[in-house]
Amino acid sequence: MIGTLDDLPLSNAIDESSKNITHFNIFLTTSLKHHPQHLGLLFQKDSSGKTACERAIDKYGKDETFNAIKQCIPEDTTLPILHHVIRDAPKYTNDFTSRYLKALHSRDENGRTQMQAAIASDSKTLKNNSIFIGRMTDDEIAELDPVTKQYPFLTCATHDTSDLSTIYVLLSRNPSLLEKYIEQTTDEFAEEASKKGW
Repeated sequence: MIGTLDDLPLSNAIDESSKNITHFNIFLTTSLKHHPQHLGLLFQKDSSGKTACERAIDKYGKDETFNAIKQCIPEDTTLPILHHVIRDAPKYTNDFTSRYLKALHSRDENGRTQMQAAIASDSKTLKNNSIFIGRMTDDEIAELDPVTKQYPFLTCATHDTSDLSTIYVLLSRNPSLLEKYIEQTTDEFAEEASKKGW
C-alpha cells in the first residue's frame, strides 16, 4: 500500500520548484517501460488519494498535461488506458476518451470491456449516469464479466452502494438472465458437491 507522496516517483516529478512539465514527462516515459500494464503508474494514488495525473493537471493544466501524456502514450495505444481512467480518475473520462477514441473498444488484461470496468468500479448507476445504463446494448447486458463471472445486474447488486433501480433496469431488459444465473449456480453447486462426494 502507498504510504506517502514520497513513495511515488511520478508524483515526485511534479515538483514544487519545477515550472515546466519536463520532469513529469521523463518519469512517465521511464515508468511506462517498467510498468506498461499500469500505464507507467499514471493513475497510482498517493496518500491523499490523488493520482499523478490529477496532480499534473492541477499544476500544469489540462492541455499541457495531456500533451505530455500523448507524447508518452500515443493515441493508437493498445494499453487499456480508458479502463484505468474509469477506475481511478473517472472525472477525466471525457478528457481521455476524446484523446483515445480507439481505446473505447479495447479490453484490459483481464478481458474486460470498458463497460464492464465501469460497472465493476461502481461508477455508473441509473441515478448518476442514466445515459450510460440506457445505452448498454443487449449483448453487453447479457455478457458475463470475465473477472467476476457475473452479469452486469449482479455486479451492480454486489456494490456497497447498490442501486435497485439500476439492477431493475438491467434485469428488465433481459429477464431470462436471472434464470440463466440460477441454472449456472445450481450446476456449479452440483458439480462442487459431486467432487466432494456429498
